[in-house]
Amino acid sequence: MKRMFAIFLFTSLCVSASGQEQSVVTLKLSVEEAVKMARLQSSAVAQAEIQASISKAAIMAAEGNFDPVIFSDLSYSLSESEASGFFSTFGNIDSATYSAGQGIRKNLRSGGTLSFELSEGYDDVSYLTDSQSNTSATMRFNQPLLRGAFSKVATAEERKAILSHKGDMSNLAEVAIQSEQSVVEAYWSLVFALADLEVKQRSLDLAISLRETTLAKIRVGAMAEVEVLQTEADIALREEALLGAKNLVENSTDALRRFLFNFEESDDWTVEFDLTSGLPAPSIFDGSWQDLWAEALESRGEFIKLKLQIESAELDLLVAESNVLPKLDFTASGTYTSQSEQIGDSLDLLLDRQFPGYTLGISFELPLGNKAFLGAKDQAKYRLLLLQRQWRDRGSDLAQEVRAAVNNFNYQADRVELSARTVLKAEKQLEAEQRKLAQGASTNYQVLQFQSDLAVALSQRLQAQTEFAKAKAKIKTLQGQTTL
Repeated sequence: MKRMFAIFLFTSLCVSASGQEQSVVTLKLSVEEAVKMARLQSSAVAQAEIQASISKAAIMAAEGNFDPVIFSDLSYSLSESEASGFFSTFGNIDSATYSAGQGIRKNLRSGGTLSFELSEGYDDVSYLTDSQSNTSATMRFNQPLLRGAFSKVATAEERKAILSHKGDMSNLAEVAIQSEQSVVEAYWSLVFALADLEVKQRSLDLAISLRETTLAKIRVGAMAEVEVLQTEADIALREEALLGAKNLVENSTDALRRFLFNFEESDDWTVEFDLTSGLPAPSIFDGSWQDLWAEALESRGEFIKLKLQIESAELDLLVAESNVLPKLDFTASGTYTSQSEQIGDSLDLLLDRQFPGYTLGISFELPLGNKAFLGAKDQAKYRLLLLQRQWRDRGSDLAQEVRAAVNNFNYQADRVELSARTVLKAEKQLEAEQRKLAQGASTNYQVLQFQSDLAVALSQRLQAQTEFAKAKAKIKTLQGQTTL
């Protein structure tokens, strides 16, 4: 079976029901090691990483809008036509034409375009004594002055792609933190399930031991047979509780396995765990929830992503406001031309720059009513308002989450202390009642009741300890920090 985690210790054990030996892997595992393994296997993290790669590629695509483009074309045409009028003296007219063009163009970050083109043409017409070749070199420039003008508008898509990628990276960090919280909770849940199984087994063993003592006393006539009936009934209840505890262990083990393995092989479902981390000692939160809230607003991935989405919406509004303006573009072009019998000669003459020309112009356009752009502007404005409202409302939700997490942290810490005292009291009461039973001053019913009370107290203490461990991890999760 493939294993990526050679740093962990594996041991084999267990015997199948048929009596044949069957290899089952037991993995010694601390909570820190569980988090490290989960980081490598988390499907949510893997999906977030892929999404971040997609948005990173989108940046390249957006930057490509400003890449220079080389272009060229070449065509040949042949035509024959019957001559008429003046050209009838030449007979039918035959014309062969070659034309070619090549150049480079580029979108500018100012919103304009710049291009250079070299064009060549060659004509061979039957009524001309010689062929004719024309060449021209043209530089063109176009710059919007109102709609779509200047860098902020022209580079909006590129900047939005960058913001989107930053948002996906923040989301990746958030997903990683949440995944850590989940695996930590699964780890402590399994710790509780295993310890509670021991509590239930101990409770059953106490009842069985009491039954054996009772049967021995009945045999010598020191106790009535009715005493054993209550014990048998209680044993049945405790056996049922033990079955429930075993089921909880199985389900909790599966939950932890799901975080740690990719299940390329079905044997991953058979891995058992030897959990080595001890439960943390209880303590009271010594900071202020306001500071924790402020830190969470700045560091949590989901809030960083919301901020970036607001910034992206502001860019959308900027572009929409620009589009409402009339289209007013400045255009300019400069040209050199030449003519000769052959293409080569014409190109030589072009280099002499004897026949220059230029064009300057302004173009204007305004849709009547302009509803399309005005509607788009309103949409962009309200999308921005919606995101700002979501930021504010989510911040209020976070404040409530932080207060609840701090309250729960302190509550679970107090609960651990209280449950420890409850266990101590239950142990003393059981010991006292057992002494009374030995002296004939109590009944099995009373002893069984105190045994049950102790089992409940032990389970409650375990639950409080594991819930405190989860609450401690939750505080760090809210801050956008690793749970360890």
